[in-house]
Amino acid sequence: MRPRLVALAALAFVSRLPQLLSPNLLVDGDESVLGLMAKHFAAGREVPLFFWGQRYGFSTVEAGLAAAAFKIAGVGPLPLKLAMLALWTVGVLFLFLALARMIGERRAFWTIAVLILTPAWAVWSMKARGGYLTAFTASAALLWILVQPRERDTVSRWLAAGALTAIVWLAHPIWLPGLAPFIAFALASRRRWMPPAIYAATTAAIVVAIKAIPVTSSPTWAGPALGNPSIWGTRVRVAQQIYISLTGSYYLMTPVDPPGPVTPAVAWFWCATIALLAVVQIHRVATRRYSRWSHLLFAAMATTLVANWLLLFARDGRYLLPLSALVVTLAAVEMDRLPRRAVTTITAVLVAAGAVSLVEFRNFAYLWTNAPNSLSESRRMQQVINAVTSRGVTHVFTMNGLLDTQLIFYSDERVIARSTDATERYQPYVDAVTHALADGEPVAVVGYANTSGAPGCWDVPICTGDIEHLVRDPERIFTVDGKYFVYVGADAPLLRRLGFDLPPALR
Repeated sequence: MRPRLVALAALAFVSRLPQLLSPNLLVDGDESVLGLMAKHFAAGREVPLFFWGQRYGFSTVEAGLAAAAFKIAGVGPLPLKLAMLALWTVGVLFLFLALARMIGERRAFWTIAVLILTPAWAVWSMKARGGYLTAFTASAALLWILVQPRERDTVSRWLAAGALTAIVWLAHPIWLPGLAPFIAFALASRRRWMPPAIYAATTAAIVVAIKAIPVTSSPTWAGPALGNPSIWGTRVRVAQQIYISLTGSYYLMTPVDPPGPVTPAVAWFWCATIALLAVVQIHRVATRRYSRWSHLLFAAMATTLVANWLLLFARDGRYLLPLSALVVTLAAVEMDRLPRRAVTTITAVLVAAGAVSLVEFRNFAYLWTNAPNSLSESRRMQQVINAVTSRGVTHVFTMNGLLDTQLIFYSDERVIARSTDATERYQPYVDAVTHALADGEPVAVVGYANTSGAPGCWDVPICTGDIEHLVRDPERIFTVDGKYFVYVGADAPLLRRLGFDLPPALR
């Protein structure tokens, strides 16, 4: 067992090296938020509960791991990414342990190897996004507990199950529909009142206790609105969402062109597999060839898809992150019906294709397409920071709502930034920039250049805001590698014309 655990952990790390060493590697704005939370955690300034600006997205685990990584290796993108990869890898190992109970160690090993190399998790296995990886790992640990034989029942086991369920609920409840069939089966099979009582009481107590703790940041985001007002009308979008999620190539709600030809091919394979698994379930029921693990995994896959369809109108690929593990594990269970040589061939092809796909993700870039031998994203960001600080500026207004936290994180808080909104995830940053302007300190405007290729830059207000025609000295607008612009010396009237929400007292 131990050598297989070590091998899977090594595979998870090695397969992510193409991204970690890629010049396209860039911690996005939301990841920068968690990086800043971790920085404050490491410095003893606060112990964050939820993702800044929210009362959901339990982030203490992710921020704590990143804080430990910062203590060891310093604040930066790579320690942040590696901390998240470590958390995801723990979840993968728990999933292996659970699957080994279902189909045996050897087959479980190769199944989890396929999952590790599945493009759906190529980017998100290292995404510091507040709650997603915590929910994945807690779900895997909970599944491992639920599939244990009844003979091993103890009070501590159900206390742990309740605690893990609470963590999933607080971190990201999109994993709960897929867990529900296993939870219901495990509790119903006990035929005693004590396990359900302990489990329910523990879950409720932890959720209520955590929710009662005050947060340090002002909650401004309530999360995706629950309910789908157009269930039938979104059926095509749901199908598209499944494919996009399985490619792993997207940013928030926006699909990104897959980084190579193998990645979409693997995604299409798993889309076809979902349809095939539905047919297999119908055949099992019709021929009375029942299988506990097959039916539970299929029910988990179905509840995940149905819950996503009925409860959410937003069709972001990340909301179907729980799907890939269920599809891969169910396919492994159903391969019992194939000849051994066929199973070996299919597994080998999937491992090879997944490995190629993970290498292709070296080219993944969510902002723009980079020309060969162009600057790395980290170096571009540092040049933007240097362009600001070398001109004696430490406070910045950003035209893009996620660029502000990137500048703060990459500068290690040497530059403080805010976006157009007067209320943001961490209000002290907004207030600091606004006060600097009010006190007459030099401030800068930073954003994407119109020619950068960033999403939405064909819509001028999202990028430069036409600043080149609003200032008397456009020659002072500095451009970094054609991607970012910097203008030092902005005043309140200019900032208002660019769309920044400022106090009326500022003239």
